[in-house]
Parts: sequence; structure tokens; C-alpha cells
Amino acid sequence: MKKWRNFFLTVFILLLSGFLPAENAAAKEEDGYNTCAGEIVFLLDTSASMNTQDPDRLAADAVREIWYGLPKNWQSGLIAYGTDIQAKVPFGTEAQQMEEILENLTCSGYTNAGEGLRQAVELFTEDADTDRCIIMLTDGEIDMPDPQEKETSRSLYAEAAARAGEKGIRMYIVAIGSELRDPRMHIFAGAEETDGAIYWEGQSGTLSQIMGRILTERLDFPKENVRAEAGSLSYEIPVGAERVTCVLWSDQPIGEIIADHPAEHIQIIRGQRYAMIQLSDPEAGTMQVQYGESDGAEIQGYEILEYDAVPEVTARYRTEEIPRTEEEKNVPPVYEHKVDLTIRLPASSRDHENIWADPGFEGKEITLRINGETYTEVIRQGQICMTLPADGIDRLEVSVEADAEDAVFRMEQPATAGIEKVPDPVYEPAPDYRPLAFILGILGLALLILALIWMRKKHTTIIYMAGESAGKEDRKPSEVRDCPYSGKLNLYVVRTEDGRDVPPQTYRLFGRKSGRLTLDQILTSCGIRLGKIGADGILLYPGPDHSLIVLDQTEGCTVMRGMEILKKGTGYPVYYNAKITVSFEDEQTELELHYRNLKPGEREGIWE
Repeated sequence: MKKWRNFFLTVFILLLSGFLPAENAAAKEEDGYNTCAGEIVFLLDTSASMNTQDPDRLAADAVREIWYGLPKNWQSGLIAYGTDIQAKVPFGTEAQQMEEILENLTCSGYTNAGEGLRQAVELFTEDADTDRCIIMLTDGEIDMPDPQEKETSRSLYAEAAARAGEKGIRMYIVAIGSELRDPRMHIFAGAEETDGAIYWEGQSGTLSQIMGRILTERLDFPKENVRAEAGSLSYEIPVGAERVTCVLWSDQPIGEIIADHPAEHIQIIRGQRYAMIQLSDPEAGTMQVQYGESDGAEIQGYEILEYDAVPEVTARYRTEEIPRTEEEKNVPPVYEHKVDLTIRLPASSRDHENIWADPGFEGKEITLRINGETYTEVIRQGQICMTLPADGIDRLEVSVEADAEDAVFRMEQPATAGIEKVPDPVYEPAPDYRPLAFILGILGLALLILALIWMRKKHTTIIYMAGESAGKEDRKPSEVRDCPYSGKLNLYVVRTEDGRDVPPQTYRLFGRKSGRLTLDQILTSCGIRLGKIGADGILLYPGPDHSLIVLDQTEGCTVMRGMEILKKGTGYPVYYNAKITVSFEDEQTELELHYRNLKPGEREGIWE
């Protein structure tokens, strides 16, 4: 009969637990992830019976597991109760002081849960934007030395649970040991009253596993699950993370933890069945963790990334003219006014690294609130670029909704940016330039004609033909009058047949009498001996306007004025600063004649 009674009691408990907000019921689904600040108070039973139900002090170890694994914007407190309140740890207590309190707790006396819950509720602040919960670890029902005190404690418990429900404080009750098996016990009403949950040690896992489940399933922190194998694990630390926390828990003791990574500070905390590695302001990269483990141990865990960031917004105002048809070209244009936004997410620490520059954010959709309107944009190359109409907007307020499955974002929002507007271009009708263009065209044409006449007059090349009746040596160009020579010739022998160098020479023409002058005479006068290669057939005469008439009477020489080859038997005028190039009959020797004006000081003396 005893076996059947225990069987039906077990079935009854399991069926009844389906109607309670217990752990074995479906976990509560919530939209998004919990990124707001929060407060947790641990309500720890330290009655004498805990010596039997928790001989290894795993309850205190479970408190540490959550205490150290909370995000930076969460605070923790503690109420330890027996017959009286044994310890009260308010929010903001340093970890070292909390450790000393947990180490010095003793388990004795009765179970005054009413007073414990009352004082736990009083620890919370009144901040309406703060998430709040109580995690109660107990091994038994409320019990006091006499019936009156027991009833008083029960009343206090009910009142405190109601007050917690009114304030939105959820209670998660962890039943330790084998005594709490009936979900109808008075103490479980706190979970139902506050929309919390009940967890049973063993049925819901080890205490360490239960703590991990509360933290990830109930408090719903953005996290990434970590599965460690073969005594090691590795995980990626992204760009700009302010704090990274990795928590491991097991059903067996976890051995020594070894972790090394560039960071401002690394903290490793190891409990009996949990371990926590926390890095402050770490560098991006892969972190390796080694740990000792027991045979057959199942190790699970999670990683929480925390970012402190200030969104950065730049705005550039611009106008765009709406295209017009040809018929509308004299109609005032219409402009569209736009503002180009660039949004980045610099971290508050580590040289303000751009968090979105991490490859994990590339292509990710981000929800923005801009001046009250909601937009969904995609991160490209570490930033969001978008364009908005600028009409009626002088200032932008931008908020970034950065809900993520594995990260907590704390941001100073909204980011603001002013729009520096510029006036539209002033419309001026296009003037009719046709009459003016006609007049200017006539004037330009007249100036062009005058310029051409002047240029023609200045640079006209007069070709002088040698007389046919005269002998070869007397073939003076028929149109050349007896003009005096002027200027000088600079002679440069560029190349000779035998390869010898000939220094440059100057031959003064100014002061010579008019008449024929051969190139051979000039070379001889300058002491340049080139042999019989045709120089005597190249004739020079003085011409009008200080020109020099060059006449090629040779058969095998080539004479060039600039880039123009002179025709045989035809005289060509050469003016100051012109160059004559002569290639002689031997096809080896080459000479340059540079015709230059004389300086006033050089015009002394007269050639005989």
C-alpha cells in the first residue's frame, strides 16, 4: 500500500505542477531580450535543516554563480534568514565583502521565511524602469518555535509576496533537498503571486544548472550558449566589447581554469560546480580557455557580451533640382531637399572603436528611431547610410534599438545632429544674348581679319627666284635689292665625317657690304675646314626687314629652314632667331646656323 500511495502522490504532484508557474511548465515567451537594468535579491534559507539538505554548501555556491555572472547594469543583494535575519547585503556591496558574508554563514534555527521575504522586498529601489526578481533557495516550509510565531511568519510572507507582485518583483523559488515535494505548500504561493516559477533540485537539474537556467531562461539576458568539450573551449571576442562574461556549470566539480587574453582585467572565479571568466575591455580576437573536468561531467554554459556605446550621427544637407523638360527651361526650377545620414556605433572605451566594424555585424538589420519614426536599415562596412527628406526638419534625434541574442547594449540615447541648411539657388531667367552675340560675332570677325592681315604681313614668306640668264655664281635672286647685312650667325657643327669636335663659332654679318656671301666663305673665315662638300653652292644675301636670303644652288646638300626643306634655286628669307640646318653632300657632315640680332655693344667696327 505504501508503494501505491507514493506512486499516486507523485502523479498528483506532477499533474498539479502543470497548473502552477513552475519550472517544468513551459518557459514564458517574451518578445526581444532583456537589456534594461535590473535588481536581484537572493533569499537564502540558513535554517538548521540546510545542514542536512545542503551539506556541501552548494546553495551559497549557486548565489555566487549568478552574482558574478550578472551584466554590469544589474545589482544584487542578499537576505539570509533562519529564526532571525542572519545577514543583510544591500545593493552595491563589494564582491569581497559579499564573499566574507557567505563564508561566515551558519545554518541553525528555524525557517522564518516571512521576515526574510519582507526584508528582501524592502531592499529594492523604486525605479520603474528596473527589472526586479527574488531568487529564493530553501529546503522547507515556514516553521517557527511556536504556532503563533509560525502563523505570524506565514502572514508576513503572504503580505510580502503580494507587495512584491504589486511592484512587479518576480519570485523564483528553488526547492533544495528532498523535503519540498508538495507544490501546494504555503511557501510556493510566492511564485504564483508574483508570476514567477518553481524549480526542484534533481528534477530541474543541479543547483548550478538551475541557476544557469534562471539566468538565461527567466531573466532572458541576451546570451550565446557555450558547449565545452574535452577540457577546453574557445570563443570569439568582437570589436568594442566592454565586458565579456563566460559562465560554465556542471553536475560535477570543475577543476582549475586557465584563460589568457589581452584585456584591461581578467577575473576567474571557480565554485564547486561552476566557473566564471570575465574580461573587462578586452581586445578583439579568439580567447582560449582550459579547465579540469571530472569523468562523465556534462558542462554547459553561456557567454554574455556587454557594450557601452554612444551612437554617432553625421548629417549632410543637399538639394537636388527636379529635372525639367526643354519647354520648361525658362520656368523656375523646383528643388528636393534631402539629408544624408551616416550612423556609427563607437564604444565608450578602448579608443572609441566602432562596434559595427566587427564582421559579425556586416549585413545585419538594425531598427532605428529617427524623430519618432521607425526605420529598418542594414549595416554596411561598419555603418548605416540613409537619406531622408529634409523639409521641415532642423534637427535629428536618433535612437538605435540594438536587441541581440548574445549581447547587452548600454547606450546614451538619443544621439542628436543639427542640419545646416543652405538657401536654394536664386533663380534668374536666362537673358537673351542673341543681339549681343551677333554684335560680338561681328567684332570678333573683324578682329580676326585684322589679325590675319597683320600676321600675314608680318610673317609672309617672300620667295625669290634666281635669274635664269645669269651664271651659276651670279644667280642673284631677282627681287632682292641691295640691302645691308645685319645681325650675326652662330655656327654649330653638329657632326663631321671623321667624328671630330668643332667648337661653336660666331660670324658677324652686321656692317658687311651688300652682295653675295657663300657658306664656304663663312666657314673659311671661322677657321672651319670641312672640305669640298657643297658649302660653296649655298648662297646668302641681305634681305629687307633685316632678313637674310638663303639660296641653295647645290645638287647634293639639303638645307632646311626650321622644319621646311628649301627648294633648289629658290631664295628663302630668314629672320632673327631662326635656324638653318645644312646636311652636306657627304651625307655625314651637318651644320646649324642660328641667325641672331646684335646687342648694341656688339655693333662696333665695320667689316672690310
